[in-house]
Amino acid sequence: MTLEEAKEFYFEYYGFSFHMDREEPVRYGSFMMLHPGDDVLGKWDGELLDGLLADLWSDPARIWVSHERIFRIIGRHKCDTGKYLHRILDEMAKMEDLDLFNMTLIIENMAGRTESMKDGGVCILCRYPTLAGRMNDVMERLIAACSANHETDDRFEEAVCRYRSAYRKWGGKAGREGR
Repeated sequence: MTLEEAKEFYFEYYGFSFHMDREEPVRYGSFMMLHPGDDVLGKWDGELLDGLLADLWSDPARIWVSHERIFRIIGRHKCDTGKYLHRILDEMAKMEDLDLFNMTLIIENMAGRTESMKDGGVCILCRYPTLAGRMNDVMERLIAACSANHETDDRFEEAVCRYRSAYRKWGGKAGREGR
């Protein structure tokens, strides 16, 4: 496998090694034998994020999918994390008119889906004290807009509670290392 083939493979699966290994273990083995360094992977992650952010609004019915991918890639911390966190927060500030389904899933993406909530956007953003407050302002505006524009359901309400719980958990530790 050449480096160009490795990049193509990496992009095909958004760099998610679990999926690369599960779907194509032989190809993944070849990829791993190349030992692409963090500098290369960081460059590729930046390119992935630039593409995802450029296309974020191209399919409004599935905006939550791109949003989740963006945070999963940023969470690898191989690219300029701060730059991309600012960019996704800028985009999130424009999401007030999303439908209830997408808004619920965006809130779930931010809270995280595991018990520890380490896989959510809140955990990532709260490592940056200047961004944590901005994130919470954006999220609370989105929650208020969605509540005003839609008849909310139990899943939305649970997502909001989970988001606020994640923010209490990680927001109080904004800027601390080793979480």
